[in-house]
Amino acid sequence: MPLKLLSIVATERKNGNSVLASKYIAKKVGAELEIVNLAKLDIRPCKACYKCLYGEDCLIEDDVEEIFDAIERADAILISSPVYWLDATGKLKAFLDRCFMSLRYHERFRGKKALILTYHGFNEMVGWASATHLVLARILGFDVLANIELRAALPAEIFTDKETFKKLELAAELLKKGETRVFENQCPICMSVIFRVENGALLCPICGSKLDAELNLIEKGERFSEEWIVEHFNKELISLKEKFKEIKDELKEAAKIVE
Repeated sequence: MPLKLLSIVATERKNGNSVLASKYIAKKVGAELEIVNLAKLDIRPCKACYKCLYGEDCLIEDDVEEIFDAIERADAILISSPVYWLDATGKLKAFLDRCFMSLRYHERFRGKKALILTYHGFNEMVGWASATHLVLARILGFDVLANIELRAALPAEIFTDKETFKKLELAAELLKKGETRVFENQCPICMSVIFRVENGALLCPICGSKLDAELNLIEKGERFSEEWIVEHFNKELISLKEKFKEIKDELKEAAKIVE
């Protein structure tokens, strides 16, 4: 049976690079492709009510459950979406926020192979969209094979720009072989391309690893690992909610300062 490949896209362009790249990779690996375009779906803001952490169904009635169903059907995932003002598109970030409720799906999603493909028009405007896409992949438990940034603004430019097309070919090859590739200037643990400077070292804000100036590992971080996710959702966040219940009257009183 052919590989069932799901591409998560978040752009209004019908035949933009996000869609065309997905179709090309599916063709190269002989996969059956399903595209879920978040831009076309009803994704409402998370209310941060925490009900999902207590095992209750989300009270928001929109299309988010359909996205989770599509992920469950898939064997492998593409997160294929552009840079908008240095970051991911609004709909993708809205979906990421709603992944607060994803823990119940984690066992079913864990280990699904994934590629992150992020498209930018100007090299000086790459920004951190790929890092946002990476957080989405890690919070859903995907096994990320590569985090690839591609320069392609105009529709189909992924096929006409030689360097970009080489990256696209590599993406298809990695997916077909199930191989992982960490590129130059990426975190060696999670493939992030953004870092904070802290006490003379570089700190990866995605996985929490500490690195030296050449991105050699000093101390491995565990953020967004399987163990971290379970601990964070089942213990830390629930403890925070319980603390709120205990001191909510005190907090309500403190808020009166603005009345």
